[in-house]
Amino acid sequence: MKEEIKEILLRKYTERELAGMRYVYTCLLYEGSKFLLLYAIFSLFRMDHEYLAAIAVLLSIRNFSGGIHFSTYWGCFLFTFFFLFGAVWASRTIALPPPAQNAVLLSGALILFCTGPVTSDNRPKLTARQHLFYKSIGCAVTFLYFLLFLCEETFTYRNLIFWVIVFQILQLIAAKIYKKGDHHEKSNTECTRVPL
Repeated sequence: MKEEIKEILLRKYTERELAGMRYVYTCLLYEGSKFLLLYAIFSLFRMDHEYLAAIAVLLSIRNFSGGIHFSTYWGCFLFTFFFLFGAVWASRTIALPPPAQNAVLLSGALILFCTGPVTSDNRPKLTARQHLFYKSIGCAVTFLYFLLFLCEETFTYRNLIFWVIVFQILQLIAAKIYKKGDHHEKSNTECTRVPL
C-alpha cells in the first residue's frame, strides 16, 4: 500500500517537490503540536494569556532574525518552554524604568541588524539579498516596538513584550557566537526527515 501511494505521488510530483511537501507537513505538525502542548502547560500555570502575547511578539521578530536551532523535537520544545517561561517570569519580577527599556530596545534593534539572521543548517543558505532583507525587517520590527514604547509608557503586556525581545536578542547573540564556532548541527536533519 505504501509503495503504491509513493508510485502514484511520483507520477504527479518530482522527488524534490515531495521532499518539500514532507518538510512543510512535518514542520506544521511539529510546530502545531508544540504550540498546543505549551498552551496547555502555560494554562495550568494560569499564564495562557501571557503565553499567547509572548508567542505573538516572538514570532514577529524571530521569523526574520532566526536564533538557536535544535535538531530534535524535544530539544526545541524544552528550549521554547524555558525561553517563554523565563520571559514571563522576568516580566512579573523585574521592571525597568521606561527610559531604560527604551534604550535597551533601541540597542536591540541595532544588535539585530548586526547579528541577524541566524538560520538553521537544515535550511538553504540565504543569498546576500535575502540576508539583508531579513535583517532589515527584523530590525524594523524591533524599532517599531521601540517607537511604541517611546509613545506609550504604560500598556498591557509592556513588560512582557520587553523581556521577550531581550531574551530573543540574547539567544540570537548566543546563536551567532555558537555558529561562528561552526560546531553545531553539522548534518543532523533528524527532525525534518520523514520517509515516504
